[in-house]
Amino acid sequence: MWLAAQAVAGCTQPLPSDSAAEPRTEAIYVLAGGWHTQLALPMSLIGDGTVALKPDFPGTRYLVFGWGARDYYMATGPGLAEALGAVLPGPAVMLVMALPAAPVSSDDASLVFISRQGAERLSRWLWDELAKERDGRPRRIAAGPYPQSIFYAASGRYDITHTCNTWTAEALRVAGLPVSAAGVIFADQVTGQLPPFATPGPVLPRLSH
Repeated sequence: MWLAAQAVAGCTQPLPSDSAAEPRTEAIYVLAGGWHTQLALPMSLIGDGTVALKPDFPGTRYLVFGWGARDYYMATGPGLAEALGAVLPGPAVMLVMALPAAPVSSDDASLVFISRQGAERLSRWLWDELAKERDGRPRRIAAGPYPQSIFYAASGRYDITHTCNTWTAEALRVAGLPVSAAGVIFADQVTGQLPPFATPGPVLPRLSH
């Protein structure tokens, strides 16, 4: 229990250097539904190795990236057994889904602005979060639950101290937003930090960590 508490309370990773001076001009979305958060990025911001996903989603304008416990996330009707299994450390999976248009801003879809440099870092980070085949391609596991959605193996591990919401907060920090990932377990711990970034801005405040 002590080790778990230490992990939850641990210091969040430092922000990228000079990110506070980067103009925030690029719009992305944080989608929330119940326990879960995920990111929606326009195809124009997806670069680096992550462009290898584009042929799997022809004609789409946005890609949604969600991360979670493999057995729970992929279950057709997850129940108590899958929920209890997700408490323990285990393999993670990434669900990538196509959207034909931008999400409509609402309580479930938060618009935030990041810099162009932040979008490049985020693309590289998302690519690193995907497990690869020997030939370097992302490892597809199965079709997802929605039209034009695919489950890919993820390189990280899921547990109660590192949930989908911890992952989302980490992604936003990689992109240069000074949100904290330390102690983040639930969706509202992510969405509650987003209002300051809902409009474009040239300079971001730095948080202590």
